[in-house]
Amino acid sequence: MKRPLVKALAGAMLLFSHYSLALSSDTEQPIHIQSESQHLDMATNTVTFTQDVVLTQGSIKILADKLIVIRLEGKDGSETIEAYGKPATFEQTMDDGKQIHGEANKLRYEVGNEYLKMSTNAMLEQSGNQVEGNVITYEIDKQQLVAESDSNKRVTTILQPTSKKNSSNNDSSESDAE
Repeated sequence: MKRPLVKALAGAMLLFSHYSLALSSDTEQPIHIQSESQHLDMATNTVTFTQDVVLTQGSIKILADKLIVIRLEGKDGSETIEAYGKPATFEQTMDDGKQIHGEANKLRYEVGNEYLKMSTNAMLEQSGNQVEGNVITYEIDKQQLVAESDSNKRVTTILQPTSKKNSSNNDSSESDAE
């Protein structure tokens, strides 16, 4: 009985370790935003973008119906970006070239803190492995991911099995090389 639990926990740890390999240069890149319209409130340093919003920063791409950028006065690089959609989506390329895809009704991306919070119908997926919950937080710099449920729905994790075919091919190619 304990063995399947250990395997499940080990698999979950492997799943989360893949999420920690975000392209390291992304947060050093400029942020580009395209939309049908924007509204700037200079008094609060807030810009609201609406209709088919596309944000890119390096390999990061956020698609949303509405996106709000808040910049604290005099603090470049400390932007907070809130994206709304049904769903809003987040994509990023990892250092190993694999894609990570997330979606939720609300995304909050704190650029300076390298922090992403996805809430309401949140889902994060990479290579077929998937985590779903009401809230998923990802602290990029600390390499920590937490998924939480609400009272109506539990957190769900789907782990894809390792392909035996790929493992046996690797074993035979290693044998051939000897």
